[in-house]
Amino acid sequence: MTQILEKIDTNLFSLEKVFVPTMGALHEGHIALIKDAKKFDIPILCSIFVNPIQFNDKNDFKNYPKNLNKDIEMLNELGVDFIFTPKENYIYQENQFENISSGYIGTLFEGKSRPGHFDGVLTVVKRLFELVNPKVAIFGAKDAQQLFLIKEMIKKYSLPISIVESSTVREESGLALSSRNQLLTSRGKKEAQKIFQNLIFVSNLYSKNKDINLAIQQGIERYKTFNLKYDYLEVVDKNTFQYPDESTKELLFLTAVYVDNIRLIDNLSVKL
Repeated sequence: MTQILEKIDTNLFSLEKVFVPTMGALHEGHIALIKDAKKFDIPILCSIFVNPIQFNDKNDFKNYPKNLNKDIEMLNELGVDFIFTPKENYIYQENQFENISSGYIGTLFEGKSRPGHFDGVLTVVKRLFELVNPKVAIFGAKDAQQLFLIKEMIKKYSLPISIVESSTVREESGLALSSRNQLLTSRGKKEAQKIFQNLIFVSNLYSKNKDINLAIQQGIERYKTFNLKYDYLEVVDKNTFQYPDESTKELLFLTAVYVDNIRLIDNLSVKL
């Protein structure tokens, strides 16, 4: 029987568990996170908390899709042991949390367009880790920059938590599943399919010519041809989030695009 909690007691804190943090508006991608969590054969705790301090745009926070009852029903059907639905004043109790800096990497790509976003993400993730005390935490690969920064935070603070990367779940069209997809019109959804198509084009062009700059430039031109408003199309070393060099073993093509004024991100990795 799934337990729904607003606070973590001593017994639950001490229990060995897998943690799946979410902001709700759950979809098939979140189901994949739960399925990965089940592989550990220990209790699963899933949190639902829309973190206000990671939104630099108040309207974005206000419009973020929310359906708590539906989310709880889904998690109950999946057999999640604990659903943690904390209030903001419980997460951010006075003098009970540390504001975390995401550093230089946190100012790039998503961080450049959303100043302070990753500071807010790391602050809430560390706070949740402190409250939940998980053995393992599951995060989606779609949020690649977030995942990288969380792994770096784990190292910095020597936290005894294993971070598991769960593969991006996509529609048949290739569109990466996202809670924000719920805000798209039917026409917008068709337009959004071109995001992953462009990532595939860029990665294939690189594989053919081994010219990163050419691949990125051609990808940007395709966005213009599609009449899509793109924020960025970049490539990094997946293991360092720096520009690739001769030691790079895996590339990560990153992109952010606006469709129906909704900001969508995606990425595609290429092993060398």
